[in-house]
Amino acid sequence: MLLIKGEQLIRMEGWNLDNNDGCFRPIAAFRNRLKSPHYGLIAARSNHFLYAYSEQKLNPVISKRPHRIGEGLVHFSLLRKVGIKMLLAKNCFTKDNLKTRKTIKLGTLYEYRKIESAQIVDKDEGKYSFFLKFDGTVEIERRWFSLIFQSIIGIGDDVRHPRIPGAMSAFVHNLEIVDSNEQTIRVRNSSASIHREALNGFIFCMSQVRKLRDAVGIFPDYDDCWYMTASKAHDLGVALSLLLRDQIISGRHSDNHIVDPHISLENLSIHCRHEAVNYLNREIHISDTTVFTVDHFMHKIWNMAFVKPPSFLPEKEYRFSFTIVAGDKILIPTVDSVILNAEQLASWAL
Repeated sequence: MLLIKGEQLIRMEGWNLDNNDGCFRPIAAFRNRLKSPHYGLIAARSNHFLYAYSEQKLNPVISKRPHRIGEGLVHFSLLRKVGIKMLLAKNCFTKDNLKTRKTIKLGTLYEYRKIESAQIVDKDEGKYSFFLKFDGTVEIERRWFSLIFQSIIGIGDDVRHPRIPGAMSAFVHNLEIVDSNEQTIRVRNSSASIHREALNGFIFCMSQVRKLRDAVGIFPDYDDCWYMTASKAHDLGVALSLLLRDQIISGRHSDNHIVDPHISLENLSIHCRHEAVNYLNREIHISDTTVFTVDHFMHKIWNMAFVKPPSFLPEKEYRFSFTIVAGDKILIPTVDSVILNAEQLASWAL
């Protein structure tokens, strides 16, 4: 039996999920059955596919890219894709379709706050306010406690603050400390309002769908759409990063500046992060029995470019975020958008 939640394989008969690496390992009573090809299945999640192989296929081993799963060494060349195959869709006007125009537009978080199109505008793009409520007694790592409560309360000489990109502020409504040790602090029935705002940067937005027709109507004003397989998401991120870097450099030489012209472009690099957007409620309740923990919450709001309210859930957004770095400095775009010559990517579009 397979239990699938969204794009994630949750449970497989005879197997236990190892939360440390997301892989499935056979339970002891099930291992003997692995000798049969009907039961020789090991699965892992990667790029929205479920990969599986039968032990019959382990010889000969040809791949040079091994990945350790379960009881033995599995090689990606021996895996076959099963289960869910996802698509990334880009709704657009016909004149802007990648297949014909051969360009891709990157916008900034700030641009989407003021863009005229009602169907894609988000006046709070990249920023969000949360009400965080700890129900009962909850254990919090010291680093998160310091960040959430903004050192309003000092515990010993603890000055450990995680460096978090963008702006963050907090207002404490209630705080009751039960006890603490070197690693954690326990609080009871406490709450705080947290405001987060991401650094401005370029983004590229698509919709994650299973079938071509699933993208129809997501943005009613658009009259066209192009697609690509989700397995190419990383390759797209790399390609767009290279194109953006080239355009920043060429823009510097032609006085069409994309970043501050007074900052050196020595050791210029583009850091791309891509993943599905998290749709979080503004009120978060955490207790010692909830699956959603403080650690989960802090990691989700770490990069605010990937957090939006549930009202945007129908967009099914998969986002690419680009951070421009020169030396040890993050460079903020001085323009709202940039058009990249993406002729080399047109063949990827379906």
